[in-house]
Parts: sequence; structure tokens; C-alpha cells
Amino acid sequence: MNLGMLVFISLVFPYQHAQEDFDKARDYYNQGLVLRHDATQARPLFKLSSVAFRKCVGHLPETPVFFREWASAELLAGNPAHALMVSRRGLRLFPCDASLLKINQWLLHELNLEEAVTASSVQVLGSRNILFIMGALNLFGWFAIFLTRSKLRKIGFFIVCGCVVYACTVIPKARGKLGFAFNAIVAERPLYLKVGNESSYPNHSGLALKPATQLKILDHQDDWFLVNTLDGRFGWVMADDILIDLGN
Repeated sequence: MNLGMLVFISLVFPYQHAQEDFDKARDYYNQGLVLRHDATQARPLFKLSSVAFRKCVGHLPETPVFFREWASAELLAGNPAHALMVSRRGLRLFPCDASLLKINQWLLHELNLEEAVTASSVQVLGSRNILFIMGALNLFGWFAIFLTRSKLRKIGFFIVCGCVVYACTVIPKARGKLGFAFNAIVAERPLYLKVGNESSYPNHSGLALKPATQLKILDHQDDWFLVNTLDGRFGWVMADDILIDLGN
């Protein structure tokens, strides 16, 4: 058998195996849908479906339907954090897919997560409009301070102070959250951050992180990862307790 034949076999057989896994995943998923009113029978089928979908990643063309059914299978199998990760991977490839957007929004609502969003004023008006309004108010404030008297001067003083406070608090906070690029999320159970990279270390003070909470990986040692949360907390977590987003 020559080298070309070996290369051909190595390329063809994994693809056929992945196609079989995909067919199994869809078959288990459809069987689970038929029995969806009986959770005791349906959930094992959805779990088998989710496992088969995971095996297909990287071996078959990824379509919106692939991510929809995979995310739904993970959700119905009782893995909402996995479902959220799948929906977000799908949205990076297909950002305008309405069904994936609905799944993602529903999961965020059900998991009661705090999104990394901009400040409400920036979100509603837009950053450029906010800067324009801030500039106009600031100009009016200084105009009132230097060219007017009595009450109008006081109003101008408060306007300028308000603009400074807003610029020093709200805008940096919004920009900081926008710059947070998560690459992992908490898995299916609440998670406490550890002070060090061993089980013997105590937990950090504070509440446990909810499933599907976004994390940024900073470093790792063996099976332990140093992570940062949206609210600025740092700590160590075990690899088995998080889902790492490998991207697409």
C-alpha cells in the first residue's frame, strides 16, 4: 500500500465516522423530541445526542441547523452552560441567525446572568451621541461659569462637575466591559474561586460563580487555570469545572 492510499484512507474514514456520529446525533435528538413529555426517557436520549454532536465538531461542515440542534440537545440534556457555549460559537459564524439569537437570549435569561454590556445611557444613545452631548453640556457649563452671574453660574458649575464625574466613572466602566474577551465559562454547577492551584487552598471570599458565568483565562498550571471574572475577581479553578471556548 503506497503513501497516497494511506493519506486517502486517513482523510476519508474520519469523515465517514463523523457523518455516522452526526446521523446518530440527529436520530437521538429526534427520538428525544418524540418522548419529550416523559423526561425520564427523553433526557438520556438528548445526552447521547449531545455527546455525538460534540464528536462531529471540526469534521463536518458547521451550519446554523447544526448549532441549533446541538444547542437544543445540550439544553434538553440538562446542560445549559454547554448550550450557551454552543449557541455563541454558532453566532460567531452566523451572527444574524434568528433562532440562535433566541436560544442565546433565552439561556441568558434562564441562567440569570449579568451580561457584559455597556452602561445603559451609552447602550441607548450610542457612544458618539454621548460624546457629543457631553461636549455640548461641558461647553455650556463653562460658558455659564465665565460669562454669566448668580444662579446660572451655579448651574454651569454643577453641569461641568457632572460631566467630569460621568466621564470618570460610567464611560471607563463601559469601555472596560466592552474590552472583556471571555474564553471560558463556568460549567454546570456553581463554582468557588480558589486562592491557589491546589484543592487544599481555601476558597476566595464571596458568592459562588453561577453556571455559564464568563471567565477570562490568564494562566494555567497542569489542570488548574487562573481566571478573571467580569466584576474583577481573580482565582484558580479546575479544568473540569469550566468549559473552555476553543473558538472556530
